[in-house]
Parts: sequence; structure tokens; C-alpha cells
Amino acid sequence: MEFFEHGFSLNPIYMGLVLLAILTLWLYKHPGRGKLPPGPWHIPILGNAWELAAEPDLRKSLRRLHKKYGDIYRLYMGPKLTVVICGYEAIKEVFVKRGGEFSDRPDSLVTNLIGEKQGIISSSGQLWRDHRKFTLTTLRNFGFGKTSLEGKVQKEVSVLISEITKQSEKAFHILPLVQTSVSNVVNSMVFGGHFNHGDSRFAKMMKMLDENFESTGPNNVVAFFPFLRYLPGDLFHVKRTLINVKCLEEFIGELIDMHDEHFDENKMEDFIDAFLLEMKNNQERQDSTFTKKQLIKIVADLFVAGTETTTTTITWAVLYLAAKPDIQERVFREIKEIVGTESLPSLQDKRNLVYTEAFIMEVLRVCNIATISIPHTCAVDTKLRDFHIPKGTILLPDIDSVLSDPKIWSDPEEFRPERFISEEETLLKPDEFIPFFTGRRNCVGESLARMELYLFITGLVQRFEFLPPEGTTLDINEIDGVFAVTHKPKPFEIRAKLRKEINEENKFMVNFSKVQLNK
Repeated sequence: MEFFEHGFSLNPIYMGLVLLAILTLWLYKHPGRGKLPPGPWHIPILGNAWELAAEPDLRKSLRRLHKKYGDIYRLYMGPKLTVVICGYEAIKEVFVKRGGEFSDRPDSLVTNLIGEKQGIISSSGQLWRDHRKFTLTTLRNFGFGKTSLEGKVQKEVSVLISEITKQSEKAFHILPLVQTSVSNVVNSMVFGGHFNHGDSRFAKMMKMLDENFESTGPNNVVAFFPFLRYLPGDLFHVKRTLINVKCLEEFIGELIDMHDEHFDENKMEDFIDAFLLEMKNNQERQDSTFTKKQLIKIVADLFVAGTETTTTTITWAVLYLAAKPDIQERVFREIKEIVGTESLPSLQDKRNLVYTEAFIMEVLRVCNIATISIPHTCAVDTKLRDFHIPKGTILLPDIDSVLSDPKIWSDPEEFRPERFISEEETLLKPDEFIPFFTGRRNCVGESLARMELYLFITGLVQRFEFLPPEGTTLDINEIDGVFAVTHKPKPFEIRAKLRKEINEENKFMVNFSKVQLNK
């Protein structure tokens, strides 16, 4: 009590000394070794993370900062120096031309605590290079990105159509149905499994993933102040996140054990089998990185990435179709004219469905699922243009700065598929169209995602007219997105009306066998 009665803690001299000590400590940890990129004023230690949280729409904050400070600017996310890279030319310079310098992952809650610097998403250096190459090569052997996978995707499209038909044109939530069907495509290649629609275990995992995306997004302060996770309780949901990760990894571990128990090196049926073979071939090497832990992390990465972004894009597409009936009708007319209604659209039809492809591209551009790409870092001190970039600096690629650049798209706020169609009625593919990022760490599943988006969206539009719930209207400009790890629409209901062109003779619905993973 005496301490406070004498006003010691409020004495401005002592307070000044404390602030000076904090500033000195900060300067010691952030020595000036050259000119840093420009950026807003920040509070030592606390940084200026509020700059990104100033608007509910993350894109507005990024656009404001980009306009004020240019293509390369700095922020301090807590005490961590962060450099944001904006515009196509700057992103190309940093992550394509100099990708070798800027391909590592920084220390963070996601890479260190959740990813444990393993797998593909959270790893760096030689570990990342070796396992990205192995993963891509192996998945291609199982049809990844190849036309041979088309049949598997079409099966899931048919099952999804069947599930939507069961809604009897009443308002329903389409997200969980799309999640299951999309996830089953990558699941078939990774662990040879298939979830039934309504599977309680799958629904539980999707709920856990949604929780993790929310708690590890760019607005969670614990990402910049890791010590906060040690506070009593679980205010920042770190404990819940780790429990969710453990549950998912235990499930994957069970799958791996089942594969190992029935392993046959002459019968490689999925990615897990191939990785187990590599493990056995390298078991004598003490430095081998082909371990069960690494396999669990890679499978988790593939499961999460193979479900989340494609599902989110399809749900955005359905919203835009319902909100813009004229565009939906034009997509349907093209599909009806080129493909008809007696069989699902195929990849062979793709080159002729120009407007449909342009619509999908415009959804990817406007909705911009990954507003900012996963953070990068540099392993050594380096120079970028006229700026000094210290070792360990976090680099954030601002994809939105490219996909919303008025110099590239003229009217970027407008949803206009025609921007991707030439005067000759052919599809335009601008270099600046980078929804899957670019460079060495572009999306591993881009080829699969493009195939799925095309086959799912065309199959759905061919069968259904998407409408708002009865008695409501849908203004796409009033629909809020949720900015977590991905940019997704808030939960919504939709109606799916079976098109009059579809009758009992040409529904082509097929009942496919499903492997139940929860029994």
C-alpha cells in the first residue's frame, strides 16, 4: 500500500524511465541497418495491428494502406516487422524472380505451434522442397490434375445433385453438402476413403476446422503476442485450436495405422500407401524426413486445403448465381446449347463453355478467397529495391491488391464475367489473374481446384436454378464476408429449383457405393 500511497507508480519521471527502457529494448531488438519500407507510425512492442482491424472488411484496410504507402510498406504486428507486398509487378519480383530468397515460413502460431514446421504449409527449406516435390509427383500418379480424375469428380457431382434434390426446393444450407462432396475428391487420392453426406464424424471435423480458421486468422492478436496464450482461461481460443488439431491428427493416425496393417508394396492405392513405402525404403537412414509425424501433417494439409478453398468458392458462386439471375440464365443457356441436359458437362466441353469459364474466373477474382497469402519470410538479411529487409521479416503478399487493381481491371468492384472474354469470343487469361498465388509457393492444388470448380458449378447450374428463400430478395452488395484464414460468405440459405428441362428420363442420377469411415 505504501508503494501506491506515495504515488511512486504515477510519478512522470519514473514512467518516462520505464517507457525509455521499453523503447531501448525495442531498438536493441530492431537495430537500424538500412532504410526500411515506409509505413504508419506504430507503438513500440504493441505495433500497429489495428491498421488491419480498422475495417470489418480486411480488403478496405489493405487498400487504404497500399494507396498511402505504395507497393512495399511496413507494419509492426506486435513487435514483429511485417512487410506487405502489393501489386502484380512487386509480387512477381519478390515471389517469382526472387522466390528462392522469400520462400520460407516465419515463426508464428500456425507454423510453430500448430504445424510444428512440418507438412507442406508450415515447413521451409529442404524439408519443404523435398516433400512438396514428393507430394505433387505422388498425387499426379493417382490422377491429381489429370483428366483421369474426371470420373471421380463427376461421381461426387452426381451425389451432390442427388442430395440437393432431396431438399425439395425448400431453403437450405448448401455449405455442408458441398464440403462433403469436395472433400471426398481429395480423400479418394490421399487415403482412399469417402464420407457419406450427414456423417457425424465429418461434420465434427468441419466444425473444428471452421473454429481453427477463425482463431488463426489475421485478426487474432495472439498470433503477434504468443505469450497471451498462457493467460488463464482460453480467451484467444489457442487451447481449443490445439485440441481440434490433436483430434484431426488422431483420426489421420488411425487411417495410417490401418494402411500400415494391410500394407502391400505391390499395391499402391493412395498417397498414404506411397508415403509408407518411402518410409520403409528410408528406415535405415537416421536423417530421413519420411516419418509418421510428417505424413500426418501432410495429410492434414491436403485434407484442409483440398476442402476449404474450393468449397468456399463454390458457395460464393451459388450466391452470385442467385443474386444475378441474368448471369445465371446466360451460364445455363450456354451449358444447354453446348452440352445439353442428358449428361454431365465434361472437361472436353470446357473449351467451348467460354462464358461459364469467365463466370468462374470472375467469382475467383471478386471474392478473392485468399485476400492475403500465407506469410513468407527471408532466411537472411537482404535488400528489396531501395529497402533493407532484415532476416526473419514477415512478408505478406497482398493478392487483393492485384485482383482489385483498377489499372488492370478498369471497374474492379463490378461483377462482370465479360472482362475475361475477347472480341473474338475466346477466353482471356491475364497474367495478373493470380487467385491461387504465384511463384514457388503457389497453391499445390490449383489444377485440381480448377477442375473441381468447373465440374461442380457446371453440373449444378445444368440441373438447378438457384433462388433466394421464398419472400426474400438477395443483394450481393449487402452480403458480408467473413475474413479468417479465407474470405467466406456468412451462413446463408438458398433454394435450388429443378430446371423444367430436367425430367425423369434424363436425371442420370447414379447411386455410388460409399465407404463409411465412422464404423
